[in-house]
Amino acid sequence: MRKLVKYATLAMLINVAFAAQADMKPVTDVLPSHIHYVESKYSFDNTIERLVNNFKQRGMTIFAIIDHQKAAKETQLEMQPATVIVFGTPKAGTPLMLKDPDFALQLPLKVLVTEVNGKVRVVFNDTKALISGSKISFEQVENSLAKVEGLIQKVVTE
Repeated sequence: MRKLVKYATLAMLINVAFAAQADMKPVTDVLPSHIHYVESKYSFDNTIERLVNNFKQRGMTIFAIIDHQKAAKETQLEMQPATVIVFGTPKAGTPLMLKDPDFALQLPLKVLVTEVNGKVRVVFNDTKALISGSKISFEQVENSLAKVEGLIQKVVTE
């Protein structure tokens, strides 16, 4: 009987320890290392305009522009300006999705433009993080997806 109580107590302590550990490290703590944050030197609207125009000039398609603030207002909620631009080019993305059909979940690319405390911030996924766990190698994207990182930074800081 004593052994049973010891094992039951041990099992309970292990469960409590795992539950506590799970609460200490939420998934959101992991995300920032896989995301780029760039402060734009332009206004919120001008940053969006510059990004969209530069993507189009390079032959990319703008699949969607999602205005989160507008959607929030339509439900009588308030939030900071936040717009996601969904963009890409099938010429670059299709071969990647043929190599790894699950990679379609990562495409098209997305960039968030938001304004917090008067500062316009541009947020986007890191290419290496985007391809991690896929059948795509960095060499296959260094002249396409990876170059978009540099383009975004250049467009909003120069």
